[in-house]
Amino acid sequence: MIAVREAPMDNIFFRLVLPLVALIVGGYVARHAFSEGMHTVIASQPGPAAYESTRIGPSPACQMESNFQVRNPLQCQMEMRASREESLVFHAKPPQGMSKAQSETASGWFMLAALAVPLSLGAAALFAFLLFYAARTE
Repeated sequence: MIAVREAPMDNIFFRLVLPLVALIVGGYVARHAFSEGMHTVIASQPGPAAYESTRIGPSPACQMESNFQVRNPLQCQMEMRASREESLVFHAKPPQGMSKAQSETASGWFMLAALAVPLSLGAAALFAFLLFYAARTE
């Protein structure tokens, strides 16, 4: 009987296992890289703004006495007008931006996330080629 040697590319390892492993590894690398990029972006954002405590209830001048009359009606009116004028003024501050180093780090992670699967498939193809070439030279 003549021993028939199987061609290296007909092997199930090259057709199924190697591409599947490459896709799984590429998926995990992409997931991790995207997560690290998002952590970098979130860490670069400023913390929550400190809010000043404001008094919501009526001022002492507007409190009512036991006979349901305001203690000082003129002062109460003046305070009400002042509080309306203060609430209309809004000073916007521009949001803090990322530093250049943080931006470069985040963009690097996002680039790796975008290219992880194609790079893993390319690495698997290179590995398969090297195995195929090694099998042919024997």
